[in-house]
This record gives sequence, structure tokens and C-alpha cells, in this order.
Amino acid sequence: MIDKPAGLLSVPGIHIEDSVYSRLKTRWLNREPLIIHRLDMATSGLLVVARTKEAHRHIQRQFLKRTVVKRYTALLAGEPPGAGGEIHLPLRGDFDDRPRQLVCFEHGKKAVTRWELISTQNGLSKVHFYPLTGRTHQLRMHAAHQLGLNAPIVGDDLYGTAADRLYLHAAYLEFTHPVTRERLRFESEEAFNDISAAGTS
Repeated sequence: MIDKPAGLLSVPGIHIEDSVYSRLKTRWLNREPLIIHRLDMATSGLLVVARTKEAHRHIQRQFLKRTVVKRYTALLAGEPPGAGGEIHLPLRGDFDDRPRQLVCFEHGKKAVTRWELISTQNGLSKVHFYPLTGRTHQLRMHAAHQLGLNAPIVGDDLYGTAADRLYLHAAYLEFTHPVTRERLRFESEEAFNDISAAGTS
């Protein structure tokens, strides 16, 4: 389990070598890090990396079967409509403006997010997101779109307004150990506990 900082790639990019993968490969020497899932470069938080192919296959199946429990914490620029609920907005890539995504009821892939409001202060809202599917930019789109929460994540330079960082953090992961079958739970506290300080650090 890795706690990834915002601004670090999960795997190397075309022009950027520094990543969770490259750092672990240096640290693990002769062992290949097997990245099971990815976080956007701008997203901080928990990332699962396997040491063996068997563990990789087992945990990846859990992600595919959606038996992994994931919770993200985010700060929104605005106040969502209500105290919680589910967002059902299908998504597809914007072919004319990659990497942006679009809500598309005709050709989009199913995307579902459960959410709950934690607190509001000075026009900002802290929420928990529980993605029930794993589409590209799902949480960012479901937060920003007018048919979603109509309140973009603070620092979202694609669907909102840029800030010192994207205020989205992968805070909780729960899955089954591939060998012992024990149910494992990991939690990482977000670095933006003080809503009033958002965008100023």
C-alpha cells in the first residue's frame, strides 16, 4: 500500500519518468512493482501495488468485480444539492479535447458515484465520494457537471478553476488479502482538513 502525494504519476509518462512505479523499482531492486490501479497525477492518496503476479491477478479481479471499497475525500467549490445521494451520469472521452470527458447518454459508459456531504464553510464543501464504477475523471465530472453536484472540485483545472493542487484524496481502501483472505482496511487522512485554508497552502 502506497500513500501517493499529489503531483506524482502512478506510472511513468511520455515526458516524465518520476512515478510511484519508478521509485518502487529503484527501492525493490530485482522485483517488478505491479501497479493494480492508478490515480490521476493530481490526486493524492492510497494506491495498491503488488509484489507478485499472483497477488496482482487476485486483487485486480477484486477491482473488476467491484468488491473493493473505495472512499475519496474532496473539497468542492460550492454547495451540493442535499446531504448525499447517487450520481448516474454516463461518460465518454471528448475526442476533440482530450483528456477531457463528456457526459453522453447515447454513447457514454455507465458511471455511478455515491456521495455524502461532510461539512460546508465559506462557500466550500467537504464531501466523501464512493465510486461504484471506475471511469476516467469520474469524480471530477460528477462533481462539476450541472446534472451532478454542479460544484467542481477545488483546483480542478479541467472542469473548474486551477489552485495550488487538486483537492481530491483517495482516503480509504478495503479489499481481501490474496493469500490469507483476511479483509484489509487502509485509511489515509487528507492534508486539507481546514476547509478555510483551501487553495492557500
